[in-house]
Amino acid sequence: MVSKSSSELRIRQLREERNWTQLELADQLARLAWLRNRERVGVNADMVAKWERGAKGVSARYRDLLCTLFGVEPGANRVGFQPASRDRMAGHDVDGTLASTFGETAALLEQLGAAGAVLQSKMFDVWKDEIMRRRSFLKLVSLAPAIGLSEGRSTDSGVAPPSASTLSDLDELAGRYQVLYHSVAPAVLLTPVVAHLNTVGDLLREVRGPNMRHKLLANRARVATLAGRLAFFDLQDPMAARGYYNLALEAARESSDHHQAAAALGHIAFIPAAEHSYSAAVDYLQGANRQLQRRPHSQLSSWLAAVESEIHTNAGAHPQALAAVERGRDGLAKPGLCEDLRWFDYYDQTRLAGFAGYASLRAGQTEEARTALTEALERLPHTAVKQRAVFLTDLASVHLSDGNLDEACRSAGDATDQLHRAGYATGFGRLREFRATVEPWRSSRPVKALDDQLATIA
Repeated sequence: MVSKSSSELRIRQLREERNWTQLELADQLARLAWLRNRERVGVNADMVAKWERGAKGVSARYRDLLCTLFGVEPGANRVGFQPASRDRMAGHDVDGTLASTFGETAALLEQLGAAGAVLQSKMFDVWKDEIMRRRSFLKLVSLAPAIGLSEGRSTDSGVAPPSASTLSDLDELAGRYQVLYHSVAPAVLLTPVVAHLNTVGDLLREVRGPNMRHKLLANRARVATLAGRLAFFDLQDPMAARGYYNLALEAARESSDHHQAAAALGHIAFIPAAEHSYSAAVDYLQGANRQLQRRPHSQLSSWLAAVESEIHTNAGAHPQALAAVERGRDGLAKPGLCEDLRWFDYYDQTRLAGFAGYASLRAGQTEEARTALTEALERLPHTAVKQRAVFLTDLASVHLSDGNLDEACRSAGDATDQLHRAGYATGFGRLREFRATVEPWRSSRPVKALDDQLATIA
């Protein structure tokens, strides 16, 4: 029997420092093995228990996985783990978070299915870039060699010209990202999305035929727009968002896709608007509308009007905001067929009702706001938790304007519960604004109850 004075006690210590059960550790190891090598391993809670009791030795394969997962170096002795020196590690919170990210990303890769295999090599490149960027202040130097991400690693893609099946896989993945957007942590989802964009970039350098190039550019525009939404709305990184949106715009222009170009310009408008540069934001919307003049699309036109209503609302130009809402309604009510855009899944009559509710609320039209927001919440799919959180917070402000503090805090609490399911910086921001408005009643029971809920997602 192997002595418990070495690696076995160390495994238990490292596991308990992260509050993991033996089963959770086994799951993390299995996910990491899949993530690194798409290798299925037979680790389970019973095996972990035997390691910790000293009833079973740790093989070289599992020792490597354990060292990577915990961010420690293999010891010089036969079976022990030697912790990385303090000046080379940022603490258990950092390596525990990184280990958790590995597990989450591995699980996401499995959700992407067989099509996700096309991204695997690029996902490692994305992780390498992120680790190299973070390690200067997180002191994760020791982790990079452990997972084979040294600076000298070749980044030669070696990508063959794309086949029809590759294009099909990329198209399928783009659709899956849109579905996962509503339920997966944004930082986790962004990893395969960026890997996807890098993969498409390599393929564009290899492709020769105009038809295949056109399809790749359309795919790049679609996925880059999603990356921009993740960066801006979910992660509050406007600089990264601008880069992704510009990539989408370039791809759309090169492929003469006026609809994708309009969508990219419309999204860019949110960035200067967030910095109170409202005239610049409106300029981007005008550019988007010029794209639609070349290829009209009433639903996209309606969305641009809805975006304009939010920009005017935040600028305090309430008559213009309400007029933009009416133009949005007119756009959706136009007769005739409208081209179905598979990537344009973030706007419809329900979302317009949310824009209308926000504009009416800020204009002091509380009854109109209540009607619009209630309609939006009734129609919104339960999977759209991020948008639901925003609508619920706006409805909380309506209740507060009625003097109903209990109902207002209850609605804000429901919004908080939604954000437990999927992080969303826009929703957090709207909740912070609401909380500031109820500060005069901070000692009341409903506000204290809300604060307890907010503390869980702080």
